[in-house]
Amino acid sequence: MSKKSYREILTRYIQEHKVEDAILTDQVVQYAAEELGKDAAVVKKAVNVAMARLEKDGCVIRLAKGVYCKKVKTAFGFYMPNKDDLFCRQLLQDKDKIIGYETGLSALNRFGLVSQMPKKICIASNLHQKRVPEGIQVEVRKPPIAVNSDNYRYLQILDTIRDLDRAPVDAAHPVDILKNAVKALTLDTDKLILFARKHYSNKILIRTIDIMLEGKYETA
Repeated sequence: MSKKSYREILTRYIQEHKVEDAILTDQVVQYAAEELGKDAAVVKKAVNVAMARLEKDGCVIRLAKGVYCKKVKTAFGFYMPNKDDLFCRQLLQDKDKIIGYETGLSALNRFGLVSQMPKKICIASNLHQKRVPEGIQVEVRKPPIAVNSDNYRYLQILDTIRDLDRAPVDAAHPVDILKNAVKALTLDTDKLILFARKHYSNKILIRTIDIMLEGKYETA
């Protein structure tokens, strides 16, 4: 069996990605290590050299340190994905696993609670320690607990409830908007309240009960 070259391994990895996907050097290193049966630390330098050559040869575009995308020519020149969107995708999802969610003012704007357009997209992510490259309009926050596909919507709603008093909310009926969002996302009210009790302050817990169970129960 012929020995696989780094260029061959990296080219195949790049081809498996969509044009709008971020290609991260750290993930490329891990992929190459698994293909070659070596430790990631051993192949890292060779992968960096190979990626630099692929960029020089016009196979990829370097967007930031350790971040590339496929180089695809169109009728209007080479396709360049939005850097902010690419960075957000890294924070929101790792392959098929959910690791983050939109929060803060940008989430309130998306829910229709505020009309103000924020300068930055705010993401709560398991990768909250990740450095934001210069020029990327993204703010990264630490989530209350590790984010996964089962809890991210609940955490997003609870963050939104928490931020109601901090943000310039100008929607006519914010409580109705939140209740409709919970219904549209098919979230369980009891589970939402449980998350609020376990991972948020008493103030947020009471506010959540007031909003979700308005007209059913009295709260202290």
